Amino acid sequence: MTRTGLGLSQPEFAARFHVPVGTLRDWEQARVTPPDFAVAYVRVIARHPDIVAEAVA
Repeated sequence: MTRTGLGLSQPEFAARFHVPVGTLRDWEQARVTPPDFAVAYVRVIARHPDIVAEAVA
């Protein structure tokens, strides 16, 4: 998982990458399937976390 690979808690990841923490929890607990754009966003975060964090800051 991208979030745990970065060593971030759910609230930390949510704040850093501007994803609502409740949405993140729903995705991680498979209560909701993330839309394709969100999957792509998380893939970009996995590859370039610092660049994404800077871009959304």
